[in-house]
Amino acid sequence: MRKDSTGISTMVGMAIIIAIFFTTLIPLYLYMSSLYSLLSNETNSRMIRDVDRETEDLKLFVEGKSGINQENPSISVILKNTSPLLIRVERIWMMNVETGSPVGDAPCIDRVLDVPPGWNVTIQVNACVQGFTGRAQFIAVTERGRLFGSEPIDLLRGRIISGLFPYTLTVSVINMKRGSEYTIDILPLGDADIHPRSITYKATASNENISLSFGATAGTFLVYLSESGVLVSTSRLLAPPTNPVAVTLPDYWNAIFILSRSPIQPVTIDLEISAPTRVLEGQSFQFQIILSLPAQADEDVRVNHDRIIQAIRISGDYEQNTLQCLPIAETLTPGSTSIALSCSLTAAELQGNRNSGSITITVNQLQNCGTGVNSGQPYPSDQDSTTIDVRRQKGR
Repeated sequence: MRKDSTGISTMVGMAIIIAIFFTTLIPLYLYMSSLYSLLSNETNSRMIRDVDRETEDLKLFVEGKSGINQENPSISVILKNTSPLLIRVERIWMMNVETGSPVGDAPCIDRVLDVPPGWNVTIQVNACVQGFTGRAQFIAVTERGRLFGSEPIDLLRGRIISGLFPYTLTVSVINMKRGSEYTIDILPLGDADIHPRSITYKATASNENISLSFGATAGTFLVYLSESGVLVSTSRLLAPPTNPVAVTLPDYWNAIFILSRSPIQPVTIDLEISAPTRVLEGQSFQFQIILSLPAQADEDVRVNHDRIIQAIRISGDYEQNTLQCLPIAETLTPGSTSIALSCSLTAAELQGNRNSGSITITVNQLQNCGTGVNSGQPYPSDQDSTTIDVRRQKGR
């Protein structure tokens, strides 16, 4: 009896397929499982790092002794960890708030500082602040890449201004002259100190008054007043009797310079009519009355619109009772030019065989074109006149 070889071949083929299945798919499964495990671990690691990074919370406080006679003021930064994690601080920078750039080429602290949860760590930053004047902020950089900053502080020559000047010296200047620059210089005597030591102010109106405050320590100060770079002479001062004047804090807290009042002299306002050179008969047109106050004026001037309207004179080919004026500018400032009135008028129809006509607009000279805001004095104006051609419309 002969055996059937077909059954044997089928069994061999199945064995080969099963062998291939176990030798390829199982390693692939193991590789995929390992890859998934690595990916899961990396994802969890990154998630934990992100959570820890967001959980970090570090407070920075700046404190220091600010004695005037202290040659090397002691300024320190307190790091307070308010998070449940250990925070590792790698660098601390001092930033200039005004420029947004670091102060110096190197950080204040470049060594690693470990701040346990709930702990405070104090570090000295004297080398960073030495000689610096301005607004500063301390920035801490952690190992996890977070930045934490202190509140900005004001420093004067490396000292904290807050608490440095417990007193205020007020300097007042009365009856300043418009356009002049006034400089207040203060010289501390002995161990006294003040900030700032000089301020310049430009007066924008005649007989203007200002009061300026200076932070100061107890002590004696000489206060100087200069006008346009020249020390104000005592002959121009109603008070005090001397320049400079000595002020001692805290016994006295102010210095008042009263300048002799400068009389305000009215100037003539320049008046101009702006109108079209040609109009058609029966046409309504616009014209403006423009006022210019010379730069030499010592005050602002309030425009008297009614007086200007009353000074308008019109002759020629125009329709009666068609003049209408609308006030525009209310006040003139020295050196300014403004439209005081915007007016409308209607040209008359030409009669007979006339092909052209004219309208003459005149504003007479005024003694009270405006009123000084400070002095109440009347300001005169000159006069102006213009002639407009009137043409016949085509087809008539």
